[in-house]
Amino acid sequence: MSEDDDARSPAEVVRFPQSRTAPPASVGGYKDLGIGAMARHLNMRESQMTGHWCSPCNGMWFGYAFEVECPQCGNRHG
Repeated sequence: MSEDDDARSPAEVVRFPQSRTAPPASVGGYKDLGIGAMARHLNMRESQMTGHWCSPCNGMWFGYAFEVECPQCGNRHG
């Protein structure tokens, strides 16, 4: 590792387009958008699922960790 690697500023980090997003701070609760298709297919238990935020729906859906598509609107960008 060089000194240049240590001096890298956070502004130089490029985020993956489908990286996780956090709900807006103003959201008091969330709308339950259901369960993702892969989690339903695998018959996953609730304890095995993770939550995913959907900005267009202003809600959260639950599913397999690697699922990216909202079951309500099909959004794939958090």
